[in-house]
Amino acid sequence: MKLHYILFFLVFSFKVFSQDIVSSGTSLESCQNSNNCYTVKGPSYLFYDESKNNFFLKIYFSDFKTEGDTTDTWINRTQDSLLYYRAELQKENIPQLSNQNTKTLKLNGQIYFGGKWKDQPIELTIYSSQNSIVNTANTNSNFKYDNYKVNFSLSFVPKDFKVYKKLYYLNQTISVNVTLGRINLLQPGMESILADIYYQPWR
Repeated sequence: MKLHYILFFLVFSFKVFSQDIVSSGTSLESCQNSNNCYTVKGPSYLFYDESKNNFFLKIYFSDFKTEGDTTDTWINRTQDSLLYYRAELQKENIPQLSNQNTKTLKLNGQIYFGGKWKDQPIELTIYSSQNSIVNTANTNSNFKYDNYKVNFSLSFVPKDFKVYKKLYYLNQTISVNVTLGRINLLQPGMESILADIYYQPWR
């Protein structure tokens, strides 16, 4: 019962802020033995916390499972449906707004899945959107980050995080690819959206 209320609170908190949160186009590729791959597209959510200089990715795998899909190519059970990525990103490393400004950064971050952390570096490419100069006059509190787009990829092996009974998962690799990702500024009061990891120390 307690777990039920916790899950309800997390979902409710996310929906309260959902009108201000933009999603990012994301593809998931699930491969067995480096072949027999299956790709599906859906949303992910990117956040930047200026107070901690932290960049976050949040994915609900259940959002990628289409109605009537009976394939078993990625983790889709409720307890395995959520993945986070967290990395330090200093504000001064974010490029100045310009229609020609692009910067690729190597971030040393961590994946959180199945209740465990694993180190995972990524290359994050940040560039200004085409209308960045026009949008600087926007009074939206997220206007600065509305002017950026990001690309990055990360891969992980589910069995590295927990033991699965199904033999399929022993050879499964999941690749996450974010293209034209949009960053949401994590404002005070929005910490509950990342409640599973926000207050956890770095390992």
